[in-house]
Amino acid sequence: MISEGLLNKLSVTGLCDDSRRVKPGNLFFSIPAAGYEEFARSAVAAGAAAVVGETPAPEGLTSKWIQVADVKLARLEAARLFYKNPFEKLSCHAVTGTNGKTTSAFLMNAMLEAAGHKVALLGTIKNKIGDTSVPATLTTPGLLDLFAFAAKAVTAGCTDLVMETSSHSLHQGRVAGISFKSGLFSNLTQDHLDYHKTMDAYFEAKKLLFTKYLAENGVAVINVDDSYGEKLFDSLTCKKVAVSRLGKEKAFVKPEGCVKNTEDGLEFLLPMIAGEKFETPLCGDFNVDNVLLVIAWANAVGVPELSVRAALASIRVPGRFEKVWNKDGKHVIVDYAHTPDALERVLNTARSLCRGNLSVVFGCGGDRDKTKRPIMGSIAERLADKAWLTSDNPRTENPADIISDVCAGMTTKKFVVVEDREHAIVGACNELCDGDWLVIAGKGHEDYQIVGKTKHHFDDREIAVKAMEK
Repeated sequence: MISEGLLNKLSVTGLCDDSRRVKPGNLFFSIPAAGYEEFARSAVAAGAAAVVGETPAPEGLTSKWIQVADVKLARLEAARLFYKNPFEKLSCHAVTGTNGKTTSAFLMNAMLEAAGHKVALLGTIKNKIGDTSVPATLTTPGLLDLFAFAAKAVTAGCTDLVMETSSHSLHQGRVAGISFKSGLFSNLTQDHLDYHKTMDAYFEAKKLLFTKYLAENGVAVINVDDSYGEKLFDSLTCKKVAVSRLGKEKAFVKPEGCVKNTEDGLEFLLPMIAGEKFETPLCGDFNVDNVLLVIAWANAVGVPELSVRAALASIRVPGRFEKVWNKDGKHVIVDYAHTPDALERVLNTARSLCRGNLSVVFGCGGDRDKTKRPIMGSIAERLADKAWLTSDNPRTENPADIISDVCAGMTTKKFVVVEDREHAIVGACNELCDGDWLVIAGKGHEDYQIVGKTKHHFDDREIAVKAMEK
């Protein structure tokens, strides 16, 4: 379909499947969709060398048109040729699940770096090649962006690629062309039902990492405390490792005795891996899950124990139970929790550590799954002494309507509505007394708020620290 000779003949300068990003000399792939003819014409007007599409050439584009049977397959073939199969030169590791992907990916990256590897990282917070980072725009980029990133990583001397893989990317085939050396599954809880419609469909999308994209000799590392994780583990025939914080019999990796869990971090023993306890400043049951998962992965792929311990001791993950204030007996935590399960886990952890009152500031994103809003309201009402309901990223929805959806899950008066997020954070901070904890949930590492279709600078951490210093 697409050959190296064709690319050379056209003097292709790059590959593109978004007409808004076409540069002169690019080969443009016209993915079947409404308006594809208009996009193809825009690409040619922007200087595309040619357009690859599945239909006969639209009027006026015959000289620029290359018709193929499957444009997505042609795009993959072209990417492999143009970028010289970069994924074959990298050990690729993926983590998927609703919650915990970012922390797990950061831990994997840190362990590999501690072992002397040069690592490329793709995730929700940032994309990184060695020591060079840029903010991420998608959890998992599109296929052509992935190939371009991998090619840069290879050129920079990277040996490993660690990436978060979203359900959207797996379902849409964005990771086509990658054979992962390892795949990790953290958990599956309600999210993205605006896209997947049902939890079963959501699960099937996540499962693709292990049934379609894991290398033949790859290893799956799975949290079997999660019901979907256990279902996944039981269904797979590949090399696999089960992990359980709760000590399930089928799990190879599970703590012996009690896990010490304080605001200073975690401490636990894994006799199947090492004789001495592991320690990390991360805290909370959800982080026990993340840490166990990644230690099991490190053991499975041969990361030295000393490197594992070094990474655990130094790990910091922006916006993931991040302690932005811990003075005068007052504690302020910023966390990305934007799903019911994540909010419940974070509040449970804060409640276990709090000796005073626990408050939470949160909202729900606009133009996203509406069914989780009242569930999150109910969780906040049950676990916090006071909830401040506010805006998250309202996007094109009316913030008041979103907040109303959250309130539908609440039956008591343990909440106040402050639509302006900055005012809500400042108000909650000003009410803190000795021994109190405040969780600011939903946006975590994000340094922006999306109102309408515009991004405005907004950082929960900056606002909270400023309020607490007054």
